[in-house]
This record gives sequence, structure tokens and C-alpha cells, in this order.
Amino acid sequence: MSLQPASLGRVWLGPQTARDTAATTFYGYQGNLLGLSPSQMLRSLGPLVGGKLIPGGSVKTGVWSGGALVMPPALDDYIGWLLYSFAGSVSSVNPDTGVYAHYFPAGADKTAPEKYLTARRTVPGSSVLYEQMSDLKPYRLLFGLTPGEFATLRAEFVGRKPTNPDGSSWVFDAKNPEESCPITCNGAFQIAGSPAKTTSGVVLDLTNIVPDLRRVMVGGSPYPYDFPVLNRAISIQFGFLWEDPTLYQALYYDTGEWEPLVYSSSYEVTVESAGVITGTTPYSLTFWAASVDWQAQPLALRGGDLVEFGMVGTLKPAVSGHDWYLKLVNGTGPTYNWPSI
Repeated sequence: MSLQPASLGRVWLGPQTARDTAATTFYGYQGNLLGLSPSQMLRSLGPLVGGKLIPGGSVKTGVWSGGALVMPPALDDYIGWLLYSFAGSVSSVNPDTGVYAHYFPAGADKTAPEKYLTARRTVPGSSVLYEQMSDLKPYRLLFGLTPGEFATLRAEFVGRKPTNPDGSSWVFDAKNPEESCPITCNGAFQIAGSPAKTTSGVVLDLTNIVPDLRRVMVGGSPYPYDFPVLNRAISIQFGFLWEDPTLYQALYYDTGEWEPLVYSSSYEVTVESAGVITGTTPYSLTFWAASVDWQAQPLALRGGDLVEFGMVGTLKPAVSGHDWYLKLVNGTGPTYNWPSI
């Protein structure tokens, strides 16, 4: 026996036709951290009269699945299934030959997503461990866009039933992130429709709010019943190198006095890959929000450094049309068709 390199492990995700029905088609993902795993609840029996000074042992009372994937997001094809499951719907257009633009969600954010995923993973060892976890829902997508770096994505999941099948026939196929992962220097940043040219970093935090685990445990089953999406919270945090006080003044003042109304605006960021889909068209990912309430972070002046200003925004409902979307441009078309029964 010998110790094992984690890089030889494998993770897949596949779309389910319905809850409690495992996927049959799977797509491989590469990442820096592939942390999807079963978890179980143990409950101690506590101090027992008639026992010893040491409390009694524990019993297993439930099991579920979940965890995180951290990756440079390859935009070529497979990432669309993750975005679809999170957003709940998609609409697609064909702007050029061999190029497709997919919008997640398809329209106004009015319907709770009900798209389940099955995960598979292998863990290397003297004998390979095979695990499958069904009824997963991605409940958080955290994008990091740092100048001079490639984009990063942390996707967090929670789900139900883990199993230990024979996976010796599983075939791994993943898209190469070197070709289609977006890099921050290939991008554009806008607030209120105007370029934010000195942006020094962006964090996009998209969260589907689901019930606490204990809230969805039911009698007669060791598994949580479901994790329905109750609402959605989207926040944007970004900093920029200070050139003039215009935006700062919009957040605080009106004609020299403090302004009690919250400053709101649209926001858009697009990042593109180094590789191309076809011709000169790169892969790209855009986050767009119709209306964001902005809060200024404290402005501190540090000796020997540049002036830098930070903002935190919270998405609010749009007057009409899309509230927000993630736009994925790649060569997968004509659209992503979620399997049905």
C-alpha cells in the first residue's frame, strides 16, 4: 500500500430528470478542490445513569451529500449544466456560425429552480473508491475576478442520497480550462452603463437560499426530503483605483448635503478566454444586473499607497424583464436541453 495523489481523483455532474431519479449522462469537471462528499449525523446518547463517568456512545441519525467545487471555470460546454441547475432556466441565441449565447435564467426571476444534479466521484487508492450522490442542488456560485489572474469559481452544493456503486465502467471526459477559462485582463466592467476602467477586483456572490438541514429531515427516512429554493440573494463587491470623487459623491451626497435615497444602478462585467470558439470569437461569461443598491465601504488613505475605493451592491428586482443573468458564450448549441421523463 502507498499514499495517493488527490489529482488522480475524478468528479462528474449529470442532470436528473426528476428528484429521486439519478442522472444517466455525466460530464467531467477539473478543479483545484473537488470537495463533494457524503456527510452523516451522529448523536451522542449523553451521560447515562447506571453507566460510567464517560457519556454513552453515539448513533447515526441521518445522512446527506454536499460540498464544494473550486475551479478555473472552463466555459466550453459542460459549465452550462451547472449554471442551468442554479438559475433554473435558459434561453439561447445563435449570434454567429458555430457560436451560441446562453442566458441563465431565461427571463425575470419568478420561478424557484427545480433542476437536480447527480455527482459521481472516484478516490484513488489500492482499490478505487466509487461514490454517487443524487438530488444535489447548487446553492451558491462565488466568482472571483482579480486583475492579473484567471477567473475562479467556487460552487457549493447540498443534496440527498449517497451510494457506493461499482463505477469501474465510468469514463471521464472533461473540458480543458486552459483554452476556455476566462482571464480578467480580457474583460470589460461597467457601472450605470459607463466603463469602470480602474476596477481592481470583483467578487460576485450568487446564493440560492435553502432551508437548514434539520428543517427538511422527516420521519421514516435517513435522508433530507428536499432543499427547495426559498429566495435568491445576489451581491457584488468590487474595488477601483480612485481618479475622481464622482461615484463616491453619488453614494453620499446631493448638492453638498447627505442624500437619504440609496444610489442604484445597473452593473455588468464580462470576462473572456484566451482561446477561441471559432475564428476570433473567444469564450466569454457575462454577469449583468438591472438594478443594484450600492453601499460605500469606508474610504481610508494609506501612506505610500494609491487611493482605492470599495463598494458593495445588493441586487433588487427590476421594473421589467430580466432582473439579472449570467450569459455564457461558447460553441454548444442550439441550447442546453434539460432531460425530462
